Amino acid sequence: MQVDTFGAYVRAELEHWGREFALHRDLDYLGHHSKNVLQVLIEHKGDMPGRAQGYKPMDTDASAQRVEDMVADIARSNGAMACVLRAYYCGAGRKKVERYETCLMLLANLGLPSTTVRAYLEMVRRGEDRLHGMMYVQSQVA
Repeated sequence: MQVDTFGAYVRAELEHWGREFALHRDLDYLGHHSKNVLQVLIEHKGDMPGRAQGYKPMDTDASAQRVEDMVADIARSNGAMACVLRAYYCGAGRKKVERYETCLMLLANLGLPSTTVRAYLEMVRRGEDRLHGMMYVQSQVA
């Protein structure tokens, strides 16, 4: 009997990706600017300041970004599978309830038909298998 250590590695990478790209983190960067352009012009007597100012971009882990790139690649050919993976790993709550509802919302946003819980869980398994293959090919090339 052989233990599938690479499969465990793939699931761990997916869990890490889910924490890094959690859907609820999208709200962390929302907010109001403390000053608008008109206020800046008034403070500088009609001149815009020379140095560009803005928010620091969000930092991501390299391994999580690699999984994100793979999921984006899957989305180009199978948008429903990418939505299911995002909801299952990046969503919040129970996997068969709240994350399933998140999946339905993501599918509706893409104009794709909804799915049953059973089909949702089967698509998660097929998505994991597809990512398993993609990561295996990458590990053999590198």
